[in-house]
Amino acid sequence: MGSINVRLFLICFVLCVCDLKSVKAQSWDEWFHQKKTQIKYLEQQIAALKAEEISLRQGYDMLKSEWNTIANFKGAEFNLHQDFYNSLSAVNPVIRNEVNLSAVQARLQSIVNQFNAVDHLAGLTETEQTYISRVRENLVEQCHLDLNDLQTVLTTGGLQMSDDERIKRINEISAAINDKYVFACSFTNRVRLLSAQRNRDKSNTQTLRRYYEIN
Repeated sequence: MGSINVRLFLICFVLCVCDLKSVKAQSWDEWFHQKKTQIKYLEQQIAALKAEEISLRQGYDMLKSEWNTIANFKGAEFNLHQDFYNSLSAVNPVIRNEVNLSAVQARLQSIVNQFNAVDHLAGLTETEQTYISRVRENLVEQCHLDLNDLQTVLTTGGLQMSDDERIKRINEISAAINDKYVFACSFTNRVRLLSAQRNRDKSNTQTLRRYYEIN
């Protein structure tokens, strides 16, 4: 919260400098009333800043607790190999048409791309960066497991299931992949927000330091 205190000091300092130029033309009551109004406004701004930082931190902690126990990462790209497509030729067309393989692959690759985009963002601690990498690895591993399950369901002889059972399982796997995609969007967006907030605070601190060096 130190950056918020610095921001408060800077704003108060600027306001006081401006007021000194006009205080001679004002009565004490007028000046005092203005200061009370300004302080109230500053308190509101500080409360908003604190709420924003608390919200980001709570989001980070929540996601950390939810995804802290998933397995390890074993790959970074999702390629549906030709033998997988070939295996579909022997599957009931009704079942095969239940799956949009291009959409599945696009979702899985998007998860990887989103985590690549937040890799080593400025403003994050080493511990946070390590945690983000672990979340990515665990999530991608779970996606690989979903993809393997999908291949098993769609491969003739892989499982002793009726067509209805296969369709139900396909829908469950598709929903699981979609949930992971939504999580990846939410998690990486929170990481970007946290990084942006930290960078803004750092920039404000540097601006204040330069101001004092000049003056």
